Amino acid sequence: MAEGSAAPAGAGPGPGPGPAAAAPVAPPISLDDALALLGDAKHLQREKGLKALSAQLQAVPADAEQAAVVKAAVLELLAGDTWERKLGGLMGGKAYVSLADPALSEPFTERLRLAAMALLEDGEVRVRMAVGDVLKALALRGGVPVFQACAPQVLASISKNFDRTDAEAAEAAEGGEGPDGQQQRGLNPMREFLTESPALPGSPTPEPEPQPQQQAPEAAGAAADGAGAAGAGVSAGSLVSALLKSTYRQVRPGQGEMRHGTEGWKCLETSMKALQALVEGCGAAIGPLLDEPLRELLYRALHHPNRFVRETGHFTMCTVCEALRGPALGAMSPRVAELLSDGMGDNWSQVRYAACVSTRSLLEWLGEGPEREALMPVLLPPMCLNRYYVAEGVRRYAQETWRIVMGEGGRAAVARHIGPVVGHYTAQSRANNHAVREAACACIAELLEKVDRDAVSPHVPALLRSLVVCFKDMSWPVRDAACIAAGRAVLAYPEEMRPLAPEVLALWLAHLADNIPTVRANSAAAAAKALRAYGDEVLPALLAALNDMLLRAREQPAESGRYSGLSNETRFGVAERAARDNDPAVHADQEMFSCGSLMARFSTSYLIKSDGCMDHGFSRDKEPWEVSDGAVHLLRELAAVRPTAVTDDHLQGLAEIGGMASFQHAFNLHETVWRSLLPIGQAIGKQRFKRHLRVLLVPLLADCRCGHQLAEAAAQGAVEGLRAWIGPNIFAGYLPEGVDAAALFGAGDKLLVPQRPALVGLLGVFAQRPPALPPPEGRPAPPA
Repeated sequence: MAEGSAAPAGAGPGPGPGPAAAAPVAPPISLDDALALLGDAKHLQREKGLKALSAQLQAVPADAEQAAVVKAAVLELLAGDTWERKLGGLMGGKAYVSLADPALSEPFTERLRLAAMALLEDGEVRVRMAVGDVLKALALRGGVPVFQACAPQVLASISKNFDRTDAEAAEAAEGGEGPDGQQQRGLNPMREFLTESPALPGSPTPEPEPQPQQQAPEAAGAAADGAGAAGAGVSAGSLVSALLKSTYRQVRPGQGEMRHGTEGWKCLETSMKALQALVEGCGAAIGPLLDEPLRELLYRALHHPNRFVRETGHFTMCTVCEALRGPALGAMSPRVAELLSDGMGDNWSQVRYAACVSTRSLLEWLGEGPEREALMPVLLPPMCLNRYYVAEGVRRYAQETWRIVMGEGGRAAVARHIGPVVGHYTAQSRANNHAVREAACACIAELLEKVDRDAVSPHVPALLRSLVVCFKDMSWPVRDAACIAAGRAVLAYPEEMRPLAPEVLALWLAHLADNIPTVRANSAAAAAKALRAYGDEVLPALLAALNDMLLRAREQPAESGRYSGLSNETRFGVAERAARDNDPAVHADQEMFSCGSLMARFSTSYLIKSDGCMDHGFSRDKEPWEVSDGAVHLLRELAAVRPTAVTDDHLQGLAEIGGMASFQHAFNLHETVWRSLLPIGQAIGKQRFKRHLRVLLVPLLADCRCGHQLAEAAAQGAVEGLRAWIGPNIFAGYLPEGVDAAALFGAGDKLLVPQRPALVGLLGVFAQRPPALPPPEGRPAPPA
């Protein structure tokens, strides 16, 4: 609104807008202001200037005068003395080349190209990344001549920085060129990370401070005196020092075995991205220029120690496959397939994904025919495995590639190349990456179930042995996957599995008491599959284990004794749980554990590799309640296969377990019991189940308002399910005394449970406690 203009009708005098007032519209940014923002030190301001410049170039074609203003401003920014101005100039130059009239930008592109190439090895990584964007825009407009003009310098930069010696790494650490080329003398950023280690790098120890110069003569004199004297203390100290120096060695991170795959590699990654941008910008027309030396350099990049360089190399290979489609691609495809197979097995998910992208490009451009079929022994196994890889992006892309490339012939292709597939699966089941071992177990199970038996049968013993090895893995996701796969294998190949059945059955029963809930549940399901396959041969062992494990929770120590000063000592209720959860002794000074493994994170036990000759044993001590939890899972699975194996003692044991409440994890155990109750009842039949229903309802109704959300949900679901299965009227007759069926269920047979109040402040849930269900017989009332 212009200054002094009249306000619209209804506008209030206050600064705040009225209810119907529209938000003020920001005035458009002028061209001069947009160009000025490109050189701002703040990222958001530079993005704002780029957006404004792009909008103006798209809205109205620039005339000669405006084009001259933009080009002059871009070149001025590129000649700036700060990296922010250089970055802004590259951003503006890319926008101008992409959006402006080609006739107006023709003389400008060469100057922009030269300025961009001058910044190819700039000290700021963001500037170097922007150089690649500018080169791609120039290649899209200028084509192959741009590649011919830029490729020599880009390839020279890649070749020069491809290898990094330990001496160069030490020089960079001690003080070399900074981000803008200044010398950083006297700096030692890696000083505090020097380690002393007899075998592997250990805990960080500070580097000793050097002696001052003025103390050098005194130190020299003392050394001379010590050498002349034969004192016992000096001799002992020298001996200890010599022994320590011979035993321990200093290792600097970034050198030798301490070099990491993500450490900086000067400007190699950004120069590789510049090459990728040039190849992508030129497209298929670049094919004749991709000669043997350039391809060899690209092949080397796919095996580079730096994972960012490998990732960029694979993406570049994708464009190379497109550019060389035809006889040239067919000639080089065997070697490329080997490199892509290695990339699809990389430990870094980003590299694995890039290799999957290149693999799809290679197979699509080759098309169906003998050339593609010749690559299947190399590419097919990792393509299969990545369909089960833990990283979602890799997994979904591999599955989509499988549908595109294989169509309906995937199983037949695996059967044709069963030897390489089995060899790859068994090798990956021993890989260092636990996610790869987990995927290998899933692939082995799929192979045993879905692929032609005549092709798979000769390889079944090797596949089963690999599953047994993974069953003893240090990582629980691998054990879980191996447990599921072994259960599927029993049903698919029962006779071939028979020699390993005693060993596998013992592992299943041992894993019923595993620390991980899913492992316990899946072990029970796998044991039930063994019962389906072998019948009475394994039933006695399963029943013996069930009878021994079901009531093991009786041995669980009561944790509420530590908090006896609180009210309601006889029941581990809300107050006791809150005290336990806030007890520093429970959470302080505990070991750290690695992801996916109950093995101490900073422990040398990772050097021990599970090999099938040793127990899995990579877990904490088992709790008695976990043993009972696994038995409940086993009881549910046995009831589905052999209902007659479920006895009255088992159902009475469920009622006893459901009434336990003296330890912290009692309600986790209750959750399993209540989720298993309806399946067990449906398996054994109403007549037998109703004999125990009244006893089971006592703890079941109590847990409908126990304060543990998962146990509450399981209990409420069990009550509603049992009532619908048995019948409302019959169910009402089994309710404990003091519980009114009419008040318990409302419209639509929905269980009426008092809801928690709305949270008022941080302690609102503790300040307002809702009324609970009437306490059933045998269970004390919850605290007021």
